[in-house]
Amino acid sequence: MRSSRMRLSAYVVLWAICYSSAVAEVRAYTGATLIDGTGGPPTPNATVVVEDDRILAAGSGVEVPEGARVIDVTGKWVVPGLIDAHVHFMTSGRMYTRPAFFDLTDKVPYEEEVAWIKAHIPDTLRAFMCSGVTGVLSLGGPSLEYNTRDLAATMDDAPTVFIGHGVIGHAPRFVAERMIPPWDGELTLKPVVSAEEAVAEVEEAVARGADLVKTAVDDRGSALLAGAMWWWDWRELEGVIIEEAARHGLMVTTHAHALDYAHGMVELGVASLQHIPADKPVDEAFVELARDRGVIVVPTLGLRKRTFIELFTKEIDLLPVEESCSVPGVVESWYEPLPSPDDDSTRYREQGEMAAINARTLFEAGVPLAAGTDTGMIGLAAGSSMHLELRALNQAGIPADYLIQAATLTSAKVAGRDHEYGSVEAGKFADFLVLSADPLEDVANLQAIERVVKHGNEFSQQELLPR
Repeated sequence: MRSSRMRLSAYVVLWAICYSSAVAEVRAYTGATLIDGTGGPPTPNATVVVEDDRILAAGSGVEVPEGARVIDVTGKWVVPGLIDAHVHFMTSGRMYTRPAFFDLTDKVPYEEEVAWIKAHIPDTLRAFMCSGVTGVLSLGGPSLEYNTRDLAATMDDAPTVFIGHGVIGHAPRFVAERMIPPWDGELTLKPVVSAEEAVAEVEEAVARGADLVKTAVDDRGSALLAGAMWWWDWRELEGVIIEEAARHGLMVTTHAHALDYAHGMVELGVASLQHIPADKPVDEAFVELARDRGVIVVPTLGLRKRTFIELFTKEIDLLPVEESCSVPGVVESWYEPLPSPDDDSTRYREQGEMAAINARTLFEAGVPLAAGTDTGMIGLAAGSSMHLELRALNQAGIPADYLIQAATLTSAKVAGRDHEYGSVEAGKFADFLVLSADPLEDVANLQAIERVVKHGNEFSQQELLPR
């Protein structure tokens, strides 16, 4: 009898331990000014209640649940975690990462750069978090992009990785290989030359659990565009991709630097444009069509100045967060002497100016803009390049309040995940930042990060600094 009572007592104790560990702690962040990412006015003296990985309530007049742990953030600002709507993990941001642009393989062979990238993926993920970026949209590359998504899902101190499958390019294999060399033996540009191949690529995206599909016709006079125009009409294949993706509930985003291509893709039903037309001013017909169809544009303005101007002049205008949060070895590489001056610097400056003008025009016309960086491209460090992009958009005449929404909820819409991410609202994942300065006064204050909360896990920025 005594033995039975002892076994029963042991079971009760075990049940109590299991139950207590399963009950999530409820936390209440109180006293801050809340900028929730929806575009509404800031809420002073707000309360954000978090249980496990979700937000229970957020706003003014929210009662603190009994037994909740109270975290006083009076005098601070709470904003959603930033979401970068255009990144690549197959590139590092170092000077050696795209030999087709800058060939420094005599200093760092490409095989060595690939090995460096793979070894530093955990550091890269932490660098995003250090910069307040709690979500990223990977837009094309090898299987590494999917593998990184899976790794990030196992880490508390990593952003959520959304996947844009592709890049699906309309070119024969030999053209694809010439445009972007294989990465560790794997093609990163998915070449298609028929409707059957286009459908197969979309089916692969579905099978691998992609969040959307990315396509490209390189519209800057390259061999890829020439190949496309010689062999077939890109509109036909893009139409097949968009239709097949829609059949599976997936949106399509596309790489667009030229106005005619961008216009054609909007007509076909693309959901978002990566980059922005920079060959000529956007016209009224394009603006009206994009606005009426709700197409989101991701301008990537910071890319143009940093990669194609500052890296040649070495007059690099570093942000504080780039110096503090970047993976060691990335920023340092930017001062590597280049083998020759850039003969296209005037053209790059003109395109950068046109891109900024077009971004302002689209903003004023009501075409939604999101914030994406092309992180991984040379000169763009993981995480911190988001603040470079926000500075560029702000300098183009787009105000801070709009940019906060662009970098959070609108970027989540590009990924098709705005029902769970992008704003500080009840029911969504608890991804937000606690800032020590007002980002509405100056968008640069989004760098004034004190705490990063990701799926309910809280980190000080100090904990996320490079190891």
